[in-house]
Amino acid sequence: MLRANFFYRFFKYKPAISNEIVKYTSDKRFDLQSQINNKIIEIDQRILENSNALLEAQSVKFRSAFSKSNNFIEKIGRNIYQTKLEDSIDWYQQQLKELYFKRRKLQVRFEKIKGVYWLNQIKRFLTIIFSMFLILLSLLIFLSGFMIIIYLLPLIIVIFLVYFISAKR
Repeated sequence: MLRANFFYRFFKYKPAISNEIVKYTSDKRFDLQSQINNKIIEIDQRILENSNALLEAQSVKFRSAFSKSNNFIEKIGRNIYQTKLEDSIDWYQQQLKELYFKRRKLQVRFEKIKGVYWLNQIKRFLTIIFSMFLILLSLLIFLSGFMIIIYLLPLIIVIFLVYFISAKR
């Protein structure tokens, strides 16, 4: 027994102390990323299909609104057709809202797994701040230009009067 224990320790025992750098890669994390990415691509395809169908339904509604029919039966048929068409448009819009909501949730989950969620949140926040700044700046420029025209209106009228008086001579 002592001899068997000695051979066992001699051949099987290896010290656990190691100074090597071990890199841990989790396949589960990459599988989850690929699954979420595939779901996002699938939802994008469904969004594209629903958007095209919604566009077609709205174009049919637009064409039927401007079609001229004086026949009584066609008017009744168009009224029934319009209600069904509006229901279809509402359904497609609801589906698009739900798909965009699902895509947003999956995108946030994907960003959290990748570790870039807060960076993207900061980018979105800065984009909103920048766009609001541009809107306010353009509004300010428009209003100041409008006020300048109002204040210069008497001068412009005097210039036109002088021009018309000199043109008559």
